[in-house]
Amino acid sequence: MLATMFLLIWSRTFIGIANGCETAALEILGHCALTVFLTFIWGCGLYVWDDETGFFYKDDEEEKSIPVSGKEESDTSESFFMRLPESENYHREPVHSSGLRNSLCVVLALAVICLLSFALSDWTDWLNLFSDSKYIQIGWLCIDKKYIYDVLAVMGFPIWVTFIIRKMKESEFTTGAVISGIMQILTLTLIGFLLYMRKPNRLLIEMAVLNVIALILAVHGYAWKNIRKKGNAIALLIMYVLLWISLISVFHYSGQSFISFMGFTDTTQATSYFSNVYKIVENASFIGQNCTLLNDPYVISFMKGSHHLIPSVLFYGGWLPTILLIFAEVLFIVALAGVLMQAREHDGRDIMLDMIWVGFLIRVVAGLLYSFGLPTPILLPFSGTTGIITDSICMGMLLMGYLNRKRNEFCDLYEDDFEDREDEEYEEDNE
Repeated sequence: MLATMFLLIWSRTFIGIANGCETAALEILGHCALTVFLTFIWGCGLYVWDDETGFFYKDDEEEKSIPVSGKEESDTSESFFMRLPESENYHREPVHSSGLRNSLCVVLALAVICLLSFALSDWTDWLNLFSDSKYIQIGWLCIDKKYIYDVLAVMGFPIWVTFIIRKMKESEFTTGAVISGIMQILTLTLIGFLLYMRKPNRLLIEMAVLNVIALILAVHGYAWKNIRKKGNAIALLIMYVLLWISLISVFHYSGQSFISFMGFTDTTQATSYFSNVYKIVENASFIGQNCTLLNDPYVISFMKGSHHLIPSVLFYGGWLPTILLIFAEVLFIVALAGVLMQAREHDGRDIMLDMIWVGFLIRVVAGLLYSFGLPTPILLPFSGTTGIITDSICMGMLLMGYLNRKRNEFCDLYEDDFEDREDEEYEEDNE
């Protein structure tokens, strides 16, 4: 995995230098190393905090109900999804999760801040979350939206959704808990949509796909086996998909082309990109540069300052290095899947790690299609200007999960060996 990661970073560095992007190899590697290091520090803090608070859900196989009464009574908090197990003499008291209430308070506070941002947008710039397409302004702090997109989509939303579903399960899916959870998930979805509604539509489509997959994984992994009324859960998931379709369709108007909907600024830009890519694909040599492309002023102008990885490799190296690069991209995804399987802890962090892998998979598939001229303007991993930072953060979290799993396995093995040695010493003393 690390070998393919460094290969992709090197390819991006080489293409950046060749295309005159003022890119220094040591600068890019330094940014990646610093980002991974800071992610490790943040990840260690997250894991330590989780060990103390139990924020993430632990998938315990044995969940026992505690009998609390010897009388038959009607359960006034019957679940929206399931009926609680009943017997002739015992039933459970309804459980109300304080964590779900705390989460609701935080979500409501975020909603109030969003309303203030809308109300004050015409009066002051000190709180501007939505009206600007590029930046979030909070006091003197100005944040580029593209730097936090991946963090929110593949980490923030999956973590929060998993926590909400865990607390709904702890509340035994009572009607009040389900309504609270649904309102929180919808509010978080709307906040994410409003943050990026002025960005290209392909970001909203990507966010919709990631949010839907995260919700499905969280429900299937940590609540599905406890839901008896599964039809209600499926209906709610379908309604969530329809909600995203409705939100995205708001930005479609009569006469709008698919190319403009996907985020190209104008038809000229899209036409220039596609025509030059088709020229490169049709005229590229098997290995080395092609004279026809070298003498084409439009292709030369297109390549100047370009971050498009596959077209650049085709232009400078030909089909052979391009095929090798595509193979490296596929190998990168397969290696990430292997690391992901070894990093599983069967708790809420698995959803976050799964979504990181899904995010990389979408980037690779859509990026390869875009590289050969299809209108899916998503760059390959570790390409572009922000991909180096955001992808390094995701890689840092995957490595953190993998190392944490190995550390736990080593500690468990050490404890077992220590107990075995104690038992052997005890038996020898008795003899």
